[in-house]
Amino acid sequence: MARTRLLFACLALAAPIVPTTAQAAPLPASGLVLSVRPEMGSLSTTQLTCEPAGGLHKHAKEACDQLIPVEGDFRRLEDSGAICTMELNATKATLRGKWRNKKVDFQQVYSNPCVLRAFTGKVFDF
Repeated sequence: MARTRLLFACLALAAPIVPTTAQAAPLPASGLVLSVRPEMGSLSTTQLTCEPAGGLHKHAKEACDQLIPVEGDFRRLEDSGAICTMELNATKATLRGKWRNKKVDFQQVYSNPCVLRAFTGKVFDF
């Protein structure tokens, strides 16, 4: 009986030392789903998180570095000046999710995948 009381006394003293709940890591401020659908080809989709950069996007850091100055609006990205063929393969780029906790839903159609990459850099290079 004395051991039980001693055990409960020790537990009562130790309780304030142990945190009651673990703090979850904060969610990224920007989480996006990106997709590319060429007219002649298959749909490709990935996830991108920024601040901090991550997700399934193979160039997450570079894509976030491009999106941050334009506030997540990929239509404001600058043309890289790449030379593309005049192939006609309409390619739709879609970006949906949240950017700095604001809902975003953008889409743009480019004449072909090369032109898409020329205008969006690493953002849609997955």
